[in-house]
Amino acid sequence: MKIALVVHDLHDHGGHSLYTKILADELSRRHSVTVFANRCERPIDARWSSHYVRAWRGSALACVQTFPLGLRSQSAALDSFDIRHTQGYCGGKPNIVTAHICVAAYLESLRSVSLRHRLSLRLQAAAEARFYRHYEGQVIAISDKVASELREFYKVRGPINVISHGVDVKRFKSVNREAARKGVRHKLGIQEDQTMALYVGDLTKAHAYLKELAEAAPDVQFGIVTYSRAYRWNRSNVHILPPTSHLERYYAAADAFVFPTTYDAFGMVLLEAMASGLAVFSSDCAGAAELIDSGRDGFVTPLDEWVEATAVGLRDRALLRRVGNRAEQTAYQHDWLSVVKAVEQLYLGITAA
Repeated sequence: MKIALVVHDLHDHGGHSLYTKILADELSRRHSVTVFANRCERPIDARWSSHYVRAWRGSALACVQTFPLGLRSQSAALDSFDIRHTQGYCGGKPNIVTAHICVAAYLESLRSVSLRHRLSLRLQAAAEARFYRHYEGQVIAISDKVASELREFYKVRGPINVISHGVDVKRFKSVNREAARKGVRHKLGIQEDQTMALYVGDLTKAHAYLKELAEAAPDVQFGIVTYSRAYRWNRSNVHILPPTSHLERYYAAADAFVFPTTYDAFGMVLLEAMASGLAVFSSDCAGAAELIDSGRDGFVTPLDEWVEATAVGLRDRALLRRVGNRAEQTAYQHDWLSVVKAVEQLYLGITAA
């Protein structure tokens, strides 16, 4: 098959960019793969090729809005591909789309956000709605949550294939604990007999609940890895940490993972934490929470009950170890190779038709 993967940016730092890179790396072992992107971090030894797509980088919204215009100049090249797979709304004429988010649903979940940011999201949601209104090809949703949102907000009536994100089971595993745990804890000043809970992500969607939890569980040390500049605060049991390419070291240092998100279409960090052998405490607003059997291999709680329930759970270290062991087993059922195989089967169905 000749496969075109279309994405605004391609890198291995997470989200839909990582998803696309994994597809490109694995599918290019058996097929001809070309990535169409505005920014592309292509390894020297990659088997796939890349095409540059023009877009204005003034802001995230500017890139989203101008990328389809740049893609028009690639229309002749794209027509020669059996598979034209875009990551959300990218323009062009795809025959398969992966919905990594429903912007309209995300916008509705926000409470305190700037007027400028809200306007930007409204414009993105309008563009998505127009696209799905006319689109007749295959749709992949990364969670049942996103599939339901596409039907509710964009009135998608055709079949939606739910294929969740995966996890790198070679990188994220509990055996890392022996190699990295002591070093990270020593750097942060956390003793081995202290419980450490980790959060990774955007503080916009979690800061209020994390602050409440830090106050409700003063004996627990919290590591918060975030790129967010706003919503930070100072407290003796809170350690705000910068993003890192060695995130597995922080999972190894922790005893639990806390994720009180107000909206996440999936939440790859939940699966990463589970694969690392951590008990996860998630809100029910994350798509990846669908993979958790609450009380057995993790905990899923409504946001209005999350702080109290999580504070109680963090006090029981035996419970954390037991649930963490089961979480690792569950995560290993969702490796990236399984995701690639499921996507490839959809491609084969498209070409056969």
